[in-house]
Amino acid sequence: MSDVGCPVVAKAGGSYILWSGMARLIVFDLDLTLWHCGPMLWCDQLTPPLGRDGGGRVVAACRTEVQLYPEVPELLAELVEEGCLLGLASRTSAPEIASELLELFAIAGHFRHRQIYPGDKSAHFRALREESGIDYAEMIFFDDEPRNVDSVARLGVAAHLVRGGMTRALLEQARRGA
Repeated sequence: MSDVGCPVVAKAGGSYILWSGMARLIVFDLDLTLWHCGPMLWCDQLTPPLGRDGGGRVVAACRTEVQLYPEVPELLAELVEEGCLLGLASRTSAPEIASELLELFAIAGHFRHRQIYPGDKSAHFRALREESGIDYAEMIFFDDEPRNVDSVARLGVAAHLVRGGMTRALLEQARRGA
């Protein structure tokens, strides 16, 4: 991964798009943003151990299937390919389960910066800024909870509400500064 983060252009849907500004760090929430845990909603409600079943699906001991949202694998791979620096900010009370899911989905390596623990997301972002050296104004954040989006936006981060999982359309909306 590049130390400078996202270039001015990023590949989206086979063509290059221009970012409205320099996004040096793109940060994602986990539950209901990158993946969903079926009827359980959050990964901290899953019963370990987790693994893959005979069909290759990621499942918990309680037989709940966890799935990445459809556009997530390709979207993350493209962002990394284009030199974007990616991070995670999750309030889960089960960071071990979240880390295990990242490994099972083979996306753990996409994220250089990880803040995965309970608490207000503003604390996660203070830690991300300190660890990365990147100003809030050079970060973009995607989360499914309005309270998290509001908390992080007050810091000066371009924070975007996710509904129904992360999508290319939402990424493009963030790119336009909308």
